[in-house]
Amino acid sequence: MLKKLSLVGLLSVAGLLSNSALAEGWVGYLNCFNTGSGISGSDYIFGSSWGLSDLKTTVLTSNTGTIVGDQLRLEPNYNTYNSTDAFWSNGSGGGNKFLELNTFVETASISTASVSFSGTIDSYTLSNDFTAIAFIKVLDPNNGYSLDLFKPVNLNTGAQFSVNADLSGQAGKILQLGYAVYGINANPANAVANGSVVVTAVPEPSSFALIGAAIAGLFAVTSRRRRA
Repeated sequence: MLKKLSLVGLLSVAGLLSNSALAEGWVGYLNCFNTGSGISGSDYIFGSSWGLSDLKTTVLTSNTGTIVGDQLRLEPNYNTYNSTDAFWSNGSGGGNKFLELNTFVETASISTASVSFSGTIDSYTLSNDFTAIAFIKVLDPNNGYSLDLFKPVNLNTGAQFSVNADLSGQAGKILQLGYAVYGINANPANAVANGSVVVTAVPEPSSFALIGAAIAGLFAVTSRRRRA
């Protein structure tokens, strides 16, 4: 399901990873919590790799060699809903677990001082029951994949988004750029009412390339990613 990409190239500080085949590097990861705890709570159940189509992320446009111009549609998760399973259903037509749905690209080893991730919000019809963000994350593979940096920005505020991060002191760690949708696992009967978000990654006018990112192997080894 996940592809290992062997690449060496440039990291574009528009927050856009400009490497061969990187546009094909979008991967999904789901974190699951008991309801009532949410992303800031401690009632974490599990996290695992999740196929984009199962996560309910659709890559509408993909540009070979870059994520610049990649357009994605983000929706709540429906494939976990099961009306006969009390783990996933509340018994009244609703879901029973709070989910963090991550869609991202990553570099295996940070070698840059800063990064920005920018784009356009082409449409936002997501129900108020859900939240969508763009993010920059740094994880430390030498410390149980701890979440050492998390820079989010909400996607419901205007027509554009931009998030920036200082990567000083983060050399050698994993960098992730992407999107997340938070909320209860949803009944597919409510898909139209729940809506979606459509976003496109774009370069900033001040973007420039940093030589030496040396992404010698872009891995989607997300089975190791635990929530910090």
